[in-house]
Amino acid sequence: MLAYAAGDVAAFEQLYALHRRALFQFLLNSCGNEAIAREHYQDVWLRVVKNRSSFQPGTPFNAWLYRIARHRVIDHYRAQKRVPPITAASEMDDTYTNVSSLFAMPLMPDEIASLTQRSDSLSEALQLLPDVQREAVLLRHIAGMSVSEVASVVNVGVETVKSRLRYAVVKLRSTLQEFS
Repeated sequence: MLAYAAGDVAAFEQLYALHRRALFQFLLNSCGNEAIAREHYQDVWLRVVKNRSSFQPGTPFNAWLYRIARHRVIDHYRAQKRVPPITAASEMDDTYTNVSSLFAMPLMPDEIASLTQRSDSLSEALQLLPDVQREAVLLRHIAGMSVSEVASVVNVGVETVKSRLRYAVVKLRSTLQEFS
């Protein structure tokens, strides 16, 4: 990020390539609506570009990026004066992770259908979590942040994040058992 702030456009391309998928998944799972997630996604990257000179050395880029994303989602729902919708996440062309690409061997159609169904169930279960728990899960497991980085992004203590993650796991397990 420091290289990009100094004018190195190739550095931005590397940042974008490294964070694009996880950022989109975070936004998609945060709001549950693909159109809104795409809008937020573009806005977050625009804010990164506009605010590149304000990036502080020593700050993890990951935390800075997801703080911007989190605030964008919060601002959106404040403006709407409503809570996030509870809907299943849908796919985004090349930005959304293709489940079948995670395997070296080609999958049979029934295996692909099973993976897709489980992925849809997980997306639906995530939407049923309270906002603070969903946010903690997404930052920890989709964005790949450490517990302390999540705490920094959401501005709470490490123990609070751990608690939110524990409650989220219990609720996700319960919800996924109901779906099966």
